[in-house]
Amino acid sequence: MSVALERRRKELNVSNEVLFFSIVIPAYNEENYIGKTLSALKELDYPPSRLEVIIVENGSTDRTDSVVAANAPVSAKVVRIAETGVSHARNLGADLVSQASDWVIFLDADTYFAPTFLRELDRFLRANAGRNLGTGMVSLRPVPDSRVARGWYHFFNFVSYVTRTTKSIQFIRRDLLGDIRYDESLTFGEDEQMLKECRRHVRHFYLKTRSVFSSTRRFLRNGWIRELFTSIHLIVLPYRKKQSIDYTAPR
Repeated sequence: MSVALERRRKELNVSNEVLFFSIVIPAYNEENYIGKTLSALKELDYPPSRLEVIIVENGSTDRTDSVVAANAPVSAKVVRIAETGVSHARNLGADLVSQASDWVIFLDADTYFAPTFLRELDRFLRANAGRNLGTGMVSLRPVPDSRVARGWYHFFNFVSYVTRTTKSIQFIRRDLLGDIRYDESLTFGEDEQMLKECRRHVRHFYLKTRSVFSSTRRFLRNGWIRELFTSIHLIVLPYRKKQSIDYTAPR
């Protein structure tokens, strides 16, 4: 390899080795969904040495703990705590991430990957290594699938792309997680607030994919129109107002 090419490779931080991903899954009363999510992780076409799974079971009152025990990958770290709160669970999971990790994926318990997804994500991130990407999101496909659900998800994916807000999954470069944390005072919009803080330092990406699936439960429980206005409300609401909201996610 020429000196010029070697210098360019170092500048782009490109390696022949695939990226190391850490997947952090907070789990509170997720007995109906987390089994599928964990089973899908065991089917991933990705080197096990470049992947870790951290599950934070935080105060569930249903069978979440036993479902995790039955379905988690053998190498997964499972942490059980009494304190509830998704931000607390994510922060604890972030503290346990390997120092070898490149990216942390905060994954909701009702969202899962196709076997090829991490390969796809790795190719995208390494191809864009020179852009200082530090946060990201992806398009989602609905589960269960229907014509109505596909139509709404197409719209919500567009809103996510335009507004850089997200639900279900967030991608954050590991080195950002030392000083930037999920705000544990928020029960509503904590993921958007986290990404906003990170974007002060790095660039954001949106990956259009057909390999990430997410439950429609909140839409079916609350209604598609209501969720639309909730999302808009989340985008425009000032931070101090978000702190006063006591929001409970549908289970």
